[in-house]
Formats: sequence, structure tokens, C-alpha cells
Amino acid sequence: MPAVVALASVAPRSAGAQDVALNADGGGSASEAERESNALERGRYAVLIDLDENRLYFKQGEETIWSAPVGTGTGMRVITHDDDWEFSTPTGRFQVQYKERDPIWIAPDWYFVENNMPVPPRDHPSRYKKGTLGVAAVYISPNLAIHGTDRPELIGQRVSHGCIRLENRYALRLFHNVQVGTEVIIVGGDEVKEKARVVDLRKGYDPSLASKGGAKPPPMDRLYRRWLEMDTDDLVEELEEQLEVAADDEESRWDEIALILVDRAQEEDDDALDALFALATDLPTKSIELEWGTYLIDIYRGAPEHTLEALAGLQREDRAHVADIMVRASLTLYSGEFDEPSTPWPTARIPRDVLSRRAGRGWDSLAEAERDHRSEIRTAVRD
Repeated sequence: MPAVVALASVAPRSAGAQDVALNADGGGSASEAERESNALERGRYAVLIDLDENRLYFKQGEETIWSAPVGTGTGMRVITHDDDWEFSTPTGRFQVQYKERDPIWIAPDWYFVENNMPVPPRDHPSRYKKGTLGVAAVYISPNLAIHGTDRPELIGQRVSHGCIRLENRYALRLFHNVQVGTEVIIVGGDEVKEKARVVDLRKGYDPSLASKGGAKPPPMDRLYRRWLEMDTDDLVEELEEQLEVAADDEESRWDEIALILVDRAQEEDDDALDALFALATDLPTKSIELEWGTYLIDIYRGAPEHTLEALAGLQREDRAHVADIMVRASLTLYSGEFDEPSTPWPTARIPRDVLSRRAGRGWDSLAEAERDHRSEIRTAVRD
């Protein structure tokens, strides 16, 4: 079911952007943030957003898995008789709170003020906007998200009211990469505030604020459309070809094909799921393997027994290797301490005794990989 959320993404003038970021859900006080090492310094997965570059990086430790341009907050301040909004993207450390496909935006009051329209009641149908947030959104606080867009031509610019916009291709990729608790680090942006425009609507309406709507969304890429229409076997062959291209450090679209298969696997397409596990045994680069683990664990979270049955279908050595990839991805996406109750050990998601015999073999492989990781963690703590 699509998400229905209101995203104002606005830092109130009573608090600076740094204060907003560090006190958002999943953050902490400034002193705590200064004392604690961030996820990347601990070798974990994290999303890094640089407001000076207008670029997002999905990383594990020092390894950049992929990056893409983003649209970020203008920093503009809008003043009315009743409100005072600052449209900045806050900096600091956040955690993923939840994520949604095909989210619906509930337009906040400022949308109507900027377009010189009466502000409707809070639950009025005119607030509900489809497509504005693109194909997927990752929420890092109740009022702040990294999401897709219906205006891809504006990516790379400071154009938002505070949220972080990605091309839909990358918004969907990020959606499958992260899990609840994954850290998001936002840095930079000092110059944005210094040069930000101030609009005082108490002096009268400013037409330059009006939304530049009416543009038709760009047509779907023909090649991507062809991939969507392929049967799973043919699509797997296309993915194998794109992975060979990626192995030679050439421009590749392997991730787009892989995510089509991930979607099909989550809809219980056995052929897609089996292919993703089979390919996981021999991936061409370290960064692709790091990302592939996030896909497999994302599928597992939604359909654990079905995923375990696919894992059990691998040969014993391959099964152990892929189980290790999955456990490592689940733990490394997590930003907390491994002795906490919330630690996402994969076997904790489903009891062994409710599984079929086949799925049980997959569960046992995960359990063995978890024992190895617990041993590594104990060794690291002693050292």
C-alpha cells in the first residue's frame, strides 16, 4: 500500500539546521554526535550526502558502492503573518526510520501559500499528491526524506524545500539498499544559508514562488521498458551480460536489471529469486557483492521462508558463501551495537521450528554464518 505522508522538510527559524538534524529521530545531542564515531568510521554501510557537491554516496566504510547527484534545499526563508519557514536541508547524523514504494505526498501549508491558494483543512483531498515523491522514499525523520522525483531535470540543483531528491532509478536502488537503522550522514551547505533568499509575504504575494508545474514526465527509457517486458529467463541473460560489462569497468546498467528481478523475487517469482542467489556466488567486483548482499537481505525481510528455500537450493559451499554475504549485509547496515536487542540477526526473523525441511537448511546456513560473525565480534572486542 502506498505511503501517505506529509513532508515539509523545513527547519523552523527557532532552531538552526544543525540542531534540527542532531535532535531528529535516531540522532542525538551535539555532544553525543561528537563523541561517537559514525557508521563509516566503524566500517558499516551508510548514506553520505554532501550538500556542497549536491551528491549522495552509498558507502561501506571507505568503499563507495555508488553515487548520484541529488537535489537539495534552497535555504530560502519565507515569512508570512502566521508562519516563518526556512527551506534548508539539515546537516548531522540520522537513521533510516522507514521506507515506502510509490509514496503519496500530503502537501503542507507552505505549498498553498507559495501558490497563492487558500490553505485547506488538514485532511482535505487537495493535499494528496501522487507521483511528486517519485517511485520510492527513504524517511530519515518524520519530516525529511530521500525520495524520487517527477522533475528529474532539476536534479543536481538546490531546488527542494529541504528533502533530498534523487532520480527515480537511484531512489529505487537506495530503497533496496538500506534498512531501518541504517545511518545517513549529511554534511556541508554553509554557503547555501549565507546566500539564501528571504521572501517576506507580509508585503504582498511574490509570483516567483509559484510551483513550475505542468511539464509532462519524461518518457520511459526504451531499453528499460524492454527489460520490464522480458520474461525472467531472458532478463537474467541480460543481467549476466551487464555484469560482464561492469567487470571491465565500463558503463553498465546492471543495477536496473537486478532491481527488476528483486521486485519479481519479492512477488514470489521463483526463477528470479533462484537467479539472484545463483549469481551471488560469483560476482565480478567487491562493490557489486557488497550491494548484492543488501538486495538479498531486503528480499529476506519480506519473505523469509521463501528466501531460505532459495538459499537451500545452492551447493553447500556456495550456500555458506551467500549466507555470509547476507549476514554481513544485515549487520553492517545496522548502526547500533551488536549486543543490543534490536541487532538484526537474520535468524531472529523467523523460528527454525516453523520452517519446511528445505527452508530449514537455509536457516542453518544463516545460523552458521552468524556464529562466525559473533566469533569475529568477540575477537574484535578483546583486541
